[in-house]
Amino acid sequence: MNRLCCLVVFYVLTLGGMVYGAEIHVSPEGSDENPGTGAAPVRTLVKARDLARAARRAEPNHPIQILLHPGIYRVSKTVVFTREDSGTAEAPLTIRAWKDPQHPDDWPKLVGGVVVDNWRPSDFRTQTMAADAGPVYEADLKPLGVDGKFRQLFLDGTRQVWARYPNIDPARPYSGGWAYVDGERMPMYNDVDGEPTDTVVMRDQDMRRWSRPTDGEVCIFPRYNWWNRIEKIKQFDPASRTITLTRGMPYAARPKDRYAVFGMKEELDVPGEWCQDVESQKVYFLPPRSLDGAVVTVPTVDTIVQFDKASHIVMRGLEFSCAEKQAIILSHCEQVVIEKSLIHDLGYFSGAGITIRQGHHCTVRGCDLWNLGGHGVAVYAGDTVKMDKSNHVVDNCYIHHVGQFNRHGIGLMLHSCGVKLSHNLIHDMPRCGVFYGGVLNTLEYNRIRHCNLEMEDTGLTYGGGWTGGWTTIRYNHCTDSIGFNNHGKFFVFAWGIYLDESGCGYDVYGNIVERCQVGAMHLHNARENHIYNNIFAENGCSDPDPKRFGSTRQMSLQGWTDDPNGKFLSDREPKMLKAYNRLVENPEWKKMRGMSVPPKQTILPDGTVMRGNRIERNIFYYPKQPKSDYIRISNCNLRANTIDHNILWNGGQQPIYTGFKGYKQVVSDKTASIPHRDFPAAADQLIQQDASQTAAQGWYWYQKQFPEMQSQVVALDGGQHALRITAAHNPKQKYIQYAAVRSERFAFEPGKDYRLSLKLLPQEAGGRISVQLVSETNGLWRALGTEYVKVRNGEPAACELAFHYPTEGEKDYDKRLGDLMILIQFRSETGTLEISDLKLEEVLPASEWEAWQQAGGDVHSVVADPMFVDAEQGDFRLKPNSPALKLGFEPIPFDKIGPYEDDARATWPIREAEGVREHPEWLQDVSIDE
Repeated sequence: MNRLCCLVVFYVLTLGGMVYGAEIHVSPEGSDENPGTGAAPVRTLVKARDLARAARRAEPNHPIQILLHPGIYRVSKTVVFTREDSGTAEAPLTIRAWKDPQHPDDWPKLVGGVVVDNWRPSDFRTQTMAADAGPVYEADLKPLGVDGKFRQLFLDGTRQVWARYPNIDPARPYSGGWAYVDGERMPMYNDVDGEPTDTVVMRDQDMRRWSRPTDGEVCIFPRYNWWNRIEKIKQFDPASRTITLTRGMPYAARPKDRYAVFGMKEELDVPGEWCQDVESQKVYFLPPRSLDGAVVTVPTVDTIVQFDKASHIVMRGLEFSCAEKQAIILSHCEQVVIEKSLIHDLGYFSGAGITIRQGHHCTVRGCDLWNLGGHGVAVYAGDTVKMDKSNHVVDNCYIHHVGQFNRHGIGLMLHSCGVKLSHNLIHDMPRCGVFYGGVLNTLEYNRIRHCNLEMEDTGLTYGGGWTGGWTTIRYNHCTDSIGFNNHGKFFVFAWGIYLDESGCGYDVYGNIVERCQVGAMHLHNARENHIYNNIFAENGCSDPDPKRFGSTRQMSLQGWTDDPNGKFLSDREPKMLKAYNRLVENPEWKKMRGMSVPPKQTILPDGTVMRGNRIERNIFYYPKQPKSDYIRISNCNLRANTIDHNILWNGGQQPIYTGFKGYKQVVSDKTASIPHRDFPAAADQLIQQDASQTAAQGWYWYQKQFPEMQSQVVALDGGQHALRITAAHNPKQKYIQYAAVRSERFAFEPGKDYRLSLKLLPQEAGGRISVQLVSETNGLWRALGTEYVKVRNGEPAACELAFHYPTEGEKDYDKRLGDLMILIQFRSETGTLEISDLKLEEVLPASEWEAWQQAGGDVHSVVADPMFVDAEQGDFRLKPNSPALKLGFEPIPFDKIGPYEDDARATWPIREAEGVREHPEWLQDVSIDE
């Protein structure tokens, strides 16, 4: 005991049952030769850790505190805490800030880098540097021992800009400052055999001259606008303007994809930019202000603090900055708590502010995280097969402006089993606020806003996958999902809550989702999800300018089919089977909702896959955009999914739009207006003169000619005729890949509603048949009605589709609309199809809402004002006489959503950082295609 007292202050007392033990003081003014007392602190956290180990060995049952005094601690090597440093539940190790009574607002700051202070003016200048840009400064890194490449430089703790082409555009910080791959744009989803994934071709106007191209790295959004890559340059060929990367990317860089080049010395031309000469160990900096009294640091560690197989440790009240990857990583830890800390201005492409890998019962609580290169907090833990819940918690944190290099950087990135994310505030993200992979997680009481500033096809929250789900999403407030596409346009394809790729078993209830650009929720082939008691308010966006926001709806359900040529099912099925078979190794998984049906058995009789979703007792409120569609359904059988007992209100001045067509009664028979409706045989001379002529007069092959296409007119019982066509397939065609026939064009009366019916008989065929009424005149291609028929070999099928021919002033009117043709595409590679018994009727239309209910949607739902207390001011509490309450809607605990005052909060009240909410002018489109 005498030896230990020489090392640390050690005392024992009992207060309320808690035993207090060693205190080890650390100060930037201390010395590692000191004993670690308040009067004689040590200097480094490493030395304090070693003293704590000694104290633990001496008194294993007593708590230990490492107290860091305010000031800057420069970490040149990751500080690692291991099992040897672990405490117990009764006697934890606590690493916390010691508050100086004279300076209570000062923090202990752990900085994972070295100060660069030997700056001198340089004669280096670039051709593009403005005459009044000020001098470039250079510094020698040799005395600092920095011989590796770094990608960040900080001025007084704030990250500066790695020299780049094009330069950042301050007026358009998200859409501006990009170059674009040369060539003509091609469809995002079209595959190209042999497409290189390791090259980027510059446009002529972007041509650059670099003395050492291999110094640079390319930040690019390849093909899909879902994420970006940053890759090193292997070589650059000026003649072809081709950059070759050191490795291939998952996807090719296609024409018009946006990119920037980082790290070239020749691009140092704007105040705030810097670059490094690795070979000569120098760094160049064009500072935005005087360096007198300023502190410039560069990172020297990937991670500042690491906990490895440690347990019962609390880290509290510290500040972290300047690291190449992350501030803190917890690996296989138990009961480790990180709380009340500030983490900012660190991280390149990979990593996060805090990363948790495996382990159990760890907590991140009350932290503020911002200006990070990757994710805010990332959790990868638990065993989905064994249903081993990690029980990690991320609670009461404030996360903003992350993903500054990795544009797929997420506020809370989750791929785990059994994690709870609660009471966090997240905003200004390049993509999602929360990305939840894995199962059995809980996302609750979070406030998520203004996300998806650089991506599309995304949500404020996003998750899914065949074995992703069984997660609770409740009592979250999600607003302002923006969306930015690869055409340079904002306010596109961004939802509130997104359940993707067959995600299953989600319980989504008690959430408020508002002002999301194309809808509150999107279910992409999702199954067995229960969505209830939510408020979906003013989604589709309230701005009335259709040029800005395009088509919108409040909710979307988009499924897959068993079409053998369908990309999604054919691509995903092998992986889905493998994942399913892994899960059901554990018999408990078969008890989970939706898991009793294997992937191959999910296909319904009509060929669709989505099943078991229940969307009930929700409030859909959108009076500011009454012409927005209520719902979009694609390849989803309403009889296999339930949408009912909801409250809808679009202001009451317009009908509820659903996109569904129906009729109440027949007004008159218009069959006689269909030219050649009985398929009269065409004369041989006519067929020889016109290669597009089928065997039936007035019926033609549509656009594409396949040599194997054949047709004939066949006689039916009763003296009628049918047109029989033979299947044909050419996958190289861009649009029409199968045998397709069309009628002659014929006239319809504007403002009228019609029903077209016909009979179809497939033989030895597969796939689907599509029937459309199409206008193809004056440069317009528009299908006014479309119906898909599932092929059942040898079984006749009746097809009917109702449609409206719009007149001037109506929603879908276009002055280019002309006569229509019947277009039938036989989407099969084998067999034949007979078309007969055409009939056209003018009908008295049902409203889209009535047609929706006829199809089985919202049969018991109510169109009525839900009677919020003050929706204009964001008060979505319900008045006592609300019709929603009569349908069983349960009040939402609004006062519990978001962060809360607590001793473990780093800052309170939270002062929210400025972003696009305060600067909507930042959301400016760019003209990529001009």
